[in-house]
Amino acid sequence: MPLSSLRARPGCVTALALVAAVATAHDAGPLHERPNVVLARFPTDPSALQPDIAPVVGEIIARHGEEEWKAALLTNELHRHLGIYSLVGVKMGIRAREVLDASLDDLRVESHAGLHPPVSCLTDGLQVSTGASLGRGTICVADGPAGADAVFTRGEVRLRLRLRPDILQRIRQDVEKAVRQHGDLTPEYFEAIRRLSIDYWLEMDRREIFLEELSSHAPGEGPQP
Repeated sequence: MPLSSLRARPGCVTALALVAAVATAHDAGPLHERPNVVLARFPTDPSALQPDIAPVVGEIIARHGEEEWKAALLTNELHRHLGIYSLVGVKMGIRAREVLDASLDDLRVESHAGLHPPVSCLTDGLQVSTGASLGRGTICVADGPAGADAVFTRGEVRLRLRLRPDILQRIRQDVEKAVRQHGDLTPEYFEAIRRLSIDYWLEMDRREIFLEELSSHAPGEGPQP
């Protein structure tokens, strides 16, 4: 949505200025780092990782940064398998933090990924990468058709991120092919999805794979988990 299309209303001038500032500066500066709670450090040494991850860990970190790496590690362990949509959720949440200059726990999140796998797996990645959680009451899953998109709110600024349709179509085709070849939810299916997930993890650049829409809103209009 163009900034000029927002209609003026009480408080809107300040919000517009904030949106404009965020839109201008969202790629400047590093991400706020995730503070460790129990771990002294996150593993990056190939010897600490599974054999299929070890050869690509260096390239993943070089391309996408340590903050995305940390969120992806935690998401994969939480999710209990490597999955494409959960990784999309990681990249989406990290991208939202970049655009909105947000630390962990700064954002309220409304997932539009529904409640049915595999698309709903995106929400696991959103929770880990943003710090928004059901326990904190800062994330919810919206009613309506499921899609690979979410709305993030910080103060009076709202950001909607949607996975580009061409990438979504490619993922759907790859998942459907895995089901045809190996059956649905079989061990062989999950092995195929794991291989695909590693490729997507490495290849998908979070700055390029989403349609991004910034807008302002009046207090109380954002997602209310």
